[in-house]
Amino acid sequence: MEQFHTELLREPLLEFGDEFLTSDPKTGISRSGFFSVSNNAHRSEIHYAIIGTNAHIEGTKEWIIQFEKFIAASIEYKEQDRSLGDDQSSIPEIVDGEVKEHSEQIEPNEVEITESQLHSMFNDVGTDWQVEDEEPTFELNKRMNPDFPGFTENTAFKCRFINDDSNNKPIRELAINAILESDVGKLDKALQIADLYLNAYKRILEDSISKPNICVVMIPSGVFKKLSSIRYTNGKYFNLRRYLKSQLITQSNAIPVQILLEDTITGKKKSLQDMSMQAWNFVTASYYKNGGIPWTITLKDKTTCFIGISFHRVQDPDKNLVRSSIAQAFNYEGKGIIFIGKQFEWDPDSTNTPAPHLTYSYAEELIQNILAEYKKYNKVPPARVVIHKTTDFWDASVHVEYAEAEGFRSGINKALGDDVEIDLVSIKSSKIKLLRSRGKYPVLRGSLMKLSDKYGLLYTTGYIPYFESYPGVHIPRGIEVSIYSGDSTIKKVCEEILALTKLNFNNCSFYDSLPITIRFAQRVGEIIQYMPEEVTPPNKYYFYM
Repeated sequence: MEQFHTELLREPLLEFGDEFLTSDPKTGISRSGFFSVSNNAHRSEIHYAIIGTNAHIEGTKEWIIQFEKFIAASIEYKEQDRSLGDDQSSIPEIVDGEVKEHSEQIEPNEVEITESQLHSMFNDVGTDWQVEDEEPTFELNKRMNPDFPGFTENTAFKCRFINDDSNNKPIRELAINAILESDVGKLDKALQIADLYLNAYKRILEDSISKPNICVVMIPSGVFKKLSSIRYTNGKYFNLRRYLKSQLITQSNAIPVQILLEDTITGKKKSLQDMSMQAWNFVTASYYKNGGIPWTITLKDKTTCFIGISFHRVQDPDKNLVRSSIAQAFNYEGKGIIFIGKQFEWDPDSTNTPAPHLTYSYAEELIQNILAEYKKYNKVPPARVVIHKTTDFWDASVHVEYAEAEGFRSGINKALGDDVEIDLVSIKSSKIKLLRSRGKYPVLRGSLMKLSDKYGLLYTTGYIPYFESYPGVHIPRGIEVSIYSGDSTIKKVCEEILALTKLNFNNCSFYDSLPITIRFAQRVGEIIQYMPEEVTPPNKYYFYM
């Protein structure tokens, strides 16, 4: 078998308050607090409003108030609870440029590399592999699931939740039941229920004397069970939560929204995390939605703008070939903006590929627009731009019409000048898998198999020595990283990608399976699917969390 150079990248460090560095968000916050505490961007209060029935408003307040106290972690550790944040152990797949969730399975054409081959391939991994051979235990792992210290101004958080009753907008339970019991179809019921919440949200925006920072929307279990997902035409499904969020965040002067399910606050949700994990995830997401910075990644170059470009299939009953591009730009602090490109038709037959690409003018305009917004948001223009794209880059030699690589470079130079550094990088799911022939744990997170100077296989998931465990439930799937152009090495590019997997502020997890530049493309695409084409989507990342 051909020998490839393989090494283990160090787990990226994060910076918290008082310049404290560690790789684990929960440890960093517990020791030194949020990063914003040290950079003068800290806000010590999060004012929130609640929409729901009177009983749900009361229950939500009690659920949030309990986060003020110390919460001991329990052995009932679960990573996945979609109502509180993404599951970092899930392994999305990039299919034809679109980020999709999928059920993990070994396919017949996947390449499997066993442990004996792996040992001969690894050079200076710096980790004792024998530690993985221990039998997994179900004892409480305090590193993976630590106690929650309490969210108050007197703990490391230096922040608290505040609720003004006058900002809470009740929805009559009779009105909800009348809709559920009416003779109209399920889709009409879902739209009418959504209108109840939308009207209440508008009243918060228009009537609040002191406008809240975030809005918590409580969905009753009866509504969710009956109307959460409705099949309506051509195998398409209407998703109530995504539709509702799309309607709320596109209102004038919108504030960030957190949609919760009744079964979450009552503890009846089967996949519910233990209370300490719920607290960690909820307060982290709320703090970021409130304009704070929970932590930053430590990069030598802090003037780099990381942009992810992926694609979303727009529902089209005729051809189903309509696409839109989704561009996400982030700095090292995790400040993110979203830009939705214009819809376009993609013909896989004439181009001989189902994976979409952009014309020169489209790519040039898209990158100029997002860099213009990035400069407004970050004040300082970047000295380096890195584009992560979920399909290969085409240039004029491949297809004259779809010379996107030249279009990106032209747009960047027009926006920032000719001295800016540019790296064009493709990130795609890989069919190659590193497997172990013995032991209970998979390959280590951060494993990089260098296949050439510009091409490598990176594992963003896997066994974590810090935890002495693997927190996932699927066999880890690597990602293929390819540098189309740029002066950066494959190691540097992969180190940055690994760091960017730690900027998902929708939870307080150790890592995510994809870099934030493309991780939220799926969620953004799911939400904008329900927005009218003439509506301008909000450009702040936290609206889509």
